[in-house]
Amino acid sequence: MFDLFLAIENSALGLYVRESSWGFAIALASHAIGMALSLGVILLINFRILGFVKQIPVLAHTALFGTAWFGFVINFLSGIALYSSHASKYSYEWIFMLKLSLLCLGGIFMKLTMDAFRATPAEIKVKIFSVICITCWLGAVVTGRLMAYFYSV
Repeated sequence: MFDLFLAIENSALGLYVRESSWGFAIALASHAIGMALSLGVILLINFRILGFVKQIPVLAHTALFGTAWFGFVINFLSGIALYSSHASKYSYEWIFMLKLSLLCLGGIFMKLTMDAFRATPAEIKVKIFSVICITCWLGAVVTGRLMAYFYSV
């Protein structure tokens, strides 16, 4: 498995992101833009479900899911680029595994939140799902940032 990670690191993409003057900066800036698009929509909808800005119906915000998916695609692609720069290290870091787990849970809980809201918007379960969703996504952002400090060289 380690050989696969080294092959990823030594790929053209891994080398470009790790060794060029602009590779890492472009990948990181793209990751930030994708995160802003995705997380902005996710937080907007979840905070609305929790009772903020009650004048606008929750389902009116769902038209923004296209923006969130666009941001997710940017994050996915830029994340692959960032990962490729140090695949052999990141693959064994607990903070990276935690980040990926929180991303998956955040996606699952966003789906559960919206399904529960569409079925019975007044139930407390919807708000609990929403709080868990927000926690997972913010946790993914924090763990992503902490990777720079927990990265063992």
